[in-house]
Amino acid sequence: MGWKNVKEHYRIEHIVHVTDEGICIGSQYASELIVIGLDGKLIKKSSLISDNESGNLGRYLKEMNSDLLMLESLVKSEDKFDKSITVYTYDGGEIIEKQCEIPGWPNVTHDGDLMYENTYSTDREFIVAEAKCSAATDIKFIGEAIKRAEIELSERIKMLDESKANLAKLEAEYG
Repeated sequence: MGWKNVKEHYRIEHIVHVTDEGICIGSQYASELIVIGLDGKLIKKSSLISDNESGNLGRYLKEMNSDLLMLESLVKSEDKFDKSITVYTYDGGEIIEKQCEIPGWPNVTHDGDLMYENTYSTDREFIVAEAKCSAATDIKFIGEAIKRAEIELSERIKMLDESKANLAKLEAEYG
């Protein structure tokens, strides 16, 4: 996938990263102002960008729309990287090793993941500690949610039992 090729060809100064939706161009506050599908077609443009936009976002769109075959070709081409620095992240209980050219926010891994400070690091032990902390936090909050659900279920069962008793009493007295 050619997210880096797209960034370099169109001289994109915004953050470029990849999600399930496609190649995203945005800022640290709005990360998906423009989205290019993995098939090379423009699939989303923020309502914040007008077709007559004079800034960089407008320029990107104009250049992409002027040669859609070039855009498709860039997206489908293989990126080439000057450096491959190892970074670590996690997914649940799995520690994952990835590569990037420049570690840290707002840079991306070779496969296009945006590297947030608390989920990516060159320090494997830091990521292991973050993954453990995240799992412990999940356990705490899920446990609390289960307790709340159990209390609510108990209350609902009590209400159901009262309604059944009321119906039984009414049927016994009034047939």
